[in-house]
Amino acid sequence: MADRLWVLGSAGWMPAAGRETSCLLVELGDELVMLDAGTGVANLALASEVLERHDRLGIVLSHYHLDHVVGLMYLKRFVAEMRVDVYGPGIPVYPRSTAAYVADLLQDALYSAGSEGFAREVRYHDYAGRDFCVGNIPIAVRAQHHSAPSFELRLADAVTYATDTAFRASDWHTAAPTKVLLHECWQVEDKDPRHTSAEALAAGLPTNRFERTLLVHQNPEWDQTARATVERIAQRHGMELARDGMVLDL
Repeated sequence: MADRLWVLGSAGWMPAAGRETSCLLVELGDELVMLDAGTGVANLALASEVLERHDRLGIVLSHYHLDHVVGLMYLKRFVAEMRVDVYGPGIPVYPRSTAAYVADLLQDALYSAGSEGFAREVRYHDYAGRDFCVGNIPIAVRAQHHSAPSFELRLADAVTYATDTAFRASDWHTAAPTKVLLHECWQVEDKDPRHTSAEALAAGLPTNRFERTLLVHQNPEWDQTARATVERIAQRHGMELARDGMVLDL
């Protein structure tokens, strides 16, 4: 079976215009990894066939903002019989562990299954801002520039995922190449210092290091003019806007 990536959620903040919030599914060999767990988890229905091939799932969170974790409460529909390992930045990057933050989100008053009841077995891990492995897949971690600690995640030589970060061209001068880069694009011009603009990516991202560059964490407040401008900038510089339901061979 070919290695693959499913784009399940390509929006930021909230679902809009047919896009759910941040969630990607990656199958590499005999491992299955989810990157972030926004409302895009609901689109796991598009990958039901791949779920049937696995009895465990690794979920790696770039950070804990709600649009990246709220889909954890949707998982029970899809992974009730699986073992799930959830990896988050945790201590000492944050003052509390991944298990504690998820337990707050999935507390009994808000979600009846709780933080350990959505799968056959659930385990929590803090990657603490350092490289680690999910099964036999090495995950390289790099700190980003955001309002709360967030992390770029690189899965072997297959996928780089960088969302919820300001863009600094100097960070990418020595970036390891991967087959696919998924980078956030929140604005047309540099206005919000916590996020990335299409203009900054066009000016400073070395897209030649990646076979394909997709823009994710798209802003639900874009109107048609803004989206058309981002699409035009992206196409001119060898990038494209991700869309929910995309499946890429790796």
